[in-house]
Amino acid sequence: MRAISLVLLLVSMIGTAFAERAPNRQQKAGPPVPTRHDTSFKSVPGSKLQVRAVEYNGSTNGTLTVQVKNTEKTAQTFVATGLYFVPEGDPDKAPQRLGAVGPMQMATDGKETSELVIPAGGTVEVKLDVFCIDSHRPSPSPVNRFNIGASKLPKELAATIEQRANTAVTKAKESGAAAPRPAAKSDIQGEVWRSRDAKWVELDGEGKQEAAKKR
Repeated sequence: MRAISLVLLLVSMIGTAFAERAPNRQQKAGPPVPTRHDTSFKSVPGSKLQVRAVEYNGSTNGTLTVQVKNTEKTAQTFVATGLYFVPEGDPDKAPQRLGAVGPMQMATDGKETSELVIPAGGTVEVKLDVFCIDSHRPSPSPVNRFNIGASKLPKELAATIEQRANTAVTKAKESGAAAPRPAAKSDIQGEVWRSRDAKWVELDGEGKQEAAKKR
């Protein structure tokens, strides 16, 4: 019995030694997953509507889920063209702001539309295709919380971005892409940065990161 006990003790000691020497293999963390944020409703510039961004799925570009609320007694129309969203936090260190480009998608069925009528007292959830508008800043992630900018992009800039985005989508369609808009995202992103950098316009959420842009 004593011999058996000694053998078991020896096996246990060897097992412990191997466990202590074994490399600590930690699993690599995957990319951040979309997270629902309980943000506050804020006024949509030039509108009687209110909006809040509740989820971002993307990086340099992606999909921003927003809720649009109408507190008026009559129906109001929501148009995303020219809207941009500012990440919460210190603007001197914050990632890029996000600009809405192209049609929005209904959260319920994915149907695309450029205008959305919000009934009196109603709240509707939609998804916006958004693209980073600050090429000199780092990219955001799903952990970032966003709020609607206090202003819209200048009309000329917004129109230029939309026109160039439509051209990119058309080219993708002509090349045979089954889903032209997603296929054109990289080209659209490049056009957004090019349009934005051609003539810098100060927007809500500016910080020290934009010092060189204002010269």
